[in-house]
Amino acid sequence: MEATREQLHLAEAAYRQAVEALQRGESIGDTLDIISADMTRSNLNGALTDLEHSRHRARLAMLAGGIDEGLSVSELGRKMGISRQLASRYAQEIVDADKG
Repeated sequence: MEATREQLHLAEAAYRQAVEALQRGESIGDTLDIISADMTRSNLNGALTDLEHSRHRARLAMLAGGIDEGLSVSELGRKMGISRQLASRYAQEIVDADKG
């Protein structure tokens, strides 16, 4: 989360800089160059992807631990704030990983 938060702050600063450049009359092309828009987007997307992967692994671990403690998949889904269907997909993913 820390890395994602840092990339969000960097992207926000770049986009504020872009607004200021456009307000000064810079062209869009020059503005995109000024803020290194391609790198800004790429870095933010990478951080968001990493966060989502971490979040997924954490959910799998919580679900596996809950199942080991005797909780049902439906109950875990409810307690985790996710749908029963999503909890069931995660449970199947855990079973498939154990087989592999």
